[in-house]
Amino acid sequence: MSETQRTRILIADDHPLYREALASVFERADDIETAGSADTFDAALTALEGGKVALALLDLGMPGMDGVSGVTRMRERHPETRVAVISGSLDATRIREVLAAGACGYLPKTFEPHMILAAVRLMLSGAIYVPPDALAEVAGEGARAAGSPVAPGNLTPRELEVLRMLTKGSANKEIARAIGVAEVTVKLHTRRILEKLGVRNRAAAAALAVSRGLLGDDSPK
Repeated sequence: MSETQRTRILIADDHPLYREALASVFERADDIETAGSADTFDAALTALEGGKVALALLDLGMPGMDGVSGVTRMRERHPETRVAVISGSLDATRIREVLAAGACGYLPKTFEPHMILAAVRLMLSGAIYVPPDALAEVAGEGARAAGSPVAPGNLTPRELEVLRMLTKGSANKEIARAIGVAEVTVKLHTRRILEKLGVRNRAAAAALAVSRGLLGDDSPK
């Protein structure tokens, strides 16, 4: 993929080691590049003035963020940039507040690199990302959605193939072209995947797949 095709994201966190760790995750991806980093909310606002940035990852506790209100201010100031929160805690109430303020997702700092990359790709594709372990409380979907074991054998080989592409943020048309079926067939497979995993949307299905290792060695890296 050429450099001009890479999607730009901003990392804003007041912990330098964590900023560096996140940056290294995206440096290994061929579809994403960092548009710089910031250690305060004001620095993040300034960094977004420098050019088109698709996604800003904001540490909920960094200086100037003022909690959830920082999400609202960032969205008002830069409506063209999607905003996601990174945090050291997994609190359902806080996640609901963040999403209500206009964030497109919530990333726990405990996530492994491949899980962060998969979640970011989902958000860049237009999806809303909620950590699998918080799905039940956030979306009111019941205990099974929150992380009861789901065996890969419960999904057919074709459903696993579709799920694998969902974790990459692929659209129905892209999936249909890749596996050689009609788009309506992809929608049918997706509906069955959601039913089997006990979730309501593609983002939740992809998040659960990555978190539970349903795709084995083929999970997004």
